[in-house]
Amino acid sequence: MKQVSFSVSPNQVKKFKSLVDPTLQSKVLRNYILNEYELPSDLSIFNKGDKQGLKPEKFHFDEYAHERVNELVKQVRSTGHVANRSSLMRHALNQLIEKLTTDKGESVYPSDREVRHLNFYFEKGTKDVLSEVVILKDRNATIERFILEEYKPNDNTREALDKPLEAEQMRVSIASEAIEKLDKYVDEIKSNSREEIKGVNRTALMRDVVNQLINKLSHADARKLVAKRRLDRALDQYEEVFGYEVLREHLTQYIDKNDKGKK
Repeated sequence: MKQVSFSVSPNQVKKFKSLVDPTLQSKVLRNYILNEYELPSDLSIFNKGDKQGLKPEKFHFDEYAHERVNELVKQVRSTGHVANRSSLMRHALNQLIEKLTTDKGESVYPSDREVRHLNFYFEKGTKDVLSEVVILKDRNATIERFILEEYKPNDNTREALDKPLEAEQMRVSIASEAIEKLDKYVDEIKSNSREEIKGVNRTALMRDVVNQLINKLSHADARKLVAKRRLDRALDQYEEVFGYEVLREHLTQYIDKNDKGKK
């Protein structure tokens, strides 16, 4: 998830923000672009419009929303019309505002959605690795969206039962809908699984969710990244206590011992 900026009308932004809860604004816009927005039949409107008084406004977009906006701009340009990402977003925002507003001028996205704040336990180092691929501000929204739109439990259900060797707590605040979806998966796994793997629970699936999310965003194995982070932290702590020379000697002995064992 990256922060992007579009030149839009301040009045547009003011209206949009009055209709959507602050915690949902980027998500609502992303989902609209990805799933609902369509180019107008008359593409010449992108050549028109008052460009005076525009100001940059920031949103958080993922790679899918980025690609969708770029593809739509290419479609407009291929017909000979002038368009860029900002002009496209100005039109999209107008369409979205119209959709969000009922006849009474009320938002169809209420700000009082139910959010649940729960603590989960992960392998120590998971939060550090997750923070490298998702900024803290977007962490809850990214986890929620991943659960609702993409997540499927690991085929190797037994991995979800692996308890952390050294646990760390992380608070996750997401919509009840996402928690209910996890609970539904738990029930399905328990009803379809053999006796020895019936111990899967919501916390185990949340660990699977975060691991899969890290895999996707980092293009690497989450378990290896977390293991490396734990090792780096342990080495730093060892050096702090015993000093670099003792650490170096200890590592040399460890390497020599294992080299001999493999010969």
